[in-house]
Amino acid sequence: MKTILLLGGYGFLGTNILKYIEDNLKTVFRVIVFDKLVNNQAGLRLGCVVDSYSGDFSDTMLLEKMFVDHEIDLVIHSLSTTVPALSLNSRYDIESNLVPTIELLNCMVRHNVQDIVYISSGGAVYGDAHNSKHKESDDVFPISSYGVVKLATEKYLMQYSKVFGLRPLIIRLSNPYGPYHFSKRQGICNVALDAALADEKFNVWGDGAALKDYIYVDDFVNIMFALIDRKICNQVINIGSGQLVSVNEILKLIKELVPTFTWEYGEASRFDVSHFELDLQKLHDIIGTYVFMPIREGLAKTKAWKLNEEN
Repeated sequence: MKTILLLGGYGFLGTNILKYIEDNLKTVFRVIVFDKLVNNQAGLRLGCVVDSYSGDFSDTMLLEKMFVDHEIDLVIHSLSTTVPALSLNSRYDIESNLVPTIELLNCMVRHNVQDIVYISSGGAVYGDAHNSKHKESDDVFPISSYGVVKLATEKYLMQYSKVFGLRPLIIRLSNPYGPYHFSKRQGICNVALDAALADEKFNVWGDGAALKDYIYVDDFVNIMFALIDRKICNQVINIGSGQLVSVNEILKLIKELVPTFTWEYGEASRFDVSHFELDLQKLHDIIGTYVFMPIREGLAKTKAWKLNEEN
């Protein structure tokens, strides 16, 4: 049995990764969780989690302790201390995300751990690049500190691959949504649905015309483990659904689910990428055809989870 160190294990992506392992791979993987939280927010009982560390990502002694305490085979890095819209303090971004990640890579080198999956960001990294579809090989122009730090982390991962033999899989993820999402700051599908169910008016950045790729979180986790199973490494890979949807379309779909839902438009964020589409050819060349969850069905499933979580 292999041991995964999951950074950000009690966040949105982390909890869904844990749930997938618990349901499908608990005879293959056991998991060590690192998070600022002590437990997952959904109160899930997860037998695949054999140890959990709570603390600050910049605590280098705690990072070292995890590698001393356990023989780790794979690191999955889904942790970020910031989100694009609020990454206004570049120094904080660097000190709380980039520097600790470099210390993590140094721990991996010292303890001969070579494999790492890094969850980067499609929209934030590509930024204002103007290609109709963004390929992994395209030039990138991030417009937020969050995106710059994500890109810098990618570059360090590839440098450590060349110099120290690390085997990174870098995932440029589109906009995930679905169950086990508790953030009030990030993720329009979930945040807008939360507002609708709470009978609160939702504030929209801009005119709602922005077209982006949204992926149901189960699809992301399925694909990530398919790539891990194929031992894909030293690669940057886009993961998205290939479905471009406007903010206005999402709002209308939520209103179908919650007829009392209302919203109002406001000023667009300077750090929000207004349009992006991921080229998924590289992904499909590796995993073949994949049938993604349509957003209408995904939102309905998310609503059902939310109502069940509240009861």
